[in-house]
Amino acid sequence: MGQKGKIIVADDNPGIRQTFSDLLGNEGYTVETVANGYQLLDYLRDNQADLVILDLMMPEKDGLETISALRSIAPQVKVIVYTAFGRYENSLYAKEADRFLLKTESPDTVLASIRELLD
Repeated sequence: MGQKGKIIVADDNPGIRQTFSDLLGNEGYTVETVANGYQLLDYLRDNQADLVILDLMMPEKDGLETISALRSIAPQVKVIVYTAFGRYENSLYAKEADRFLLKTESPDTVLASIRELLD
């Protein structure tokens, strides 16, 4: 595990996965990335993580379908829902997450949320 913790980024956009991998890796976190909810749940069944950054809208198994299963597999993991869809901000899915962030948030805001959840 990284000095600061292990973060899994679940997003179908390879550019977003790479950006988070670079940004968080430079901050001292260990980062793994997956492209959908199936991959995330498979990963969490066999590996530990401290935090998941979860996109809500992904092909195959999206974040909406994944968050409840994630909570049953790895209840200790902190979850940041990271989405372009603000309409979900007050939804049940958002309430199951530890943080709800829109993809328009600055990297500093995202990092601050991660630090708050992991410190």
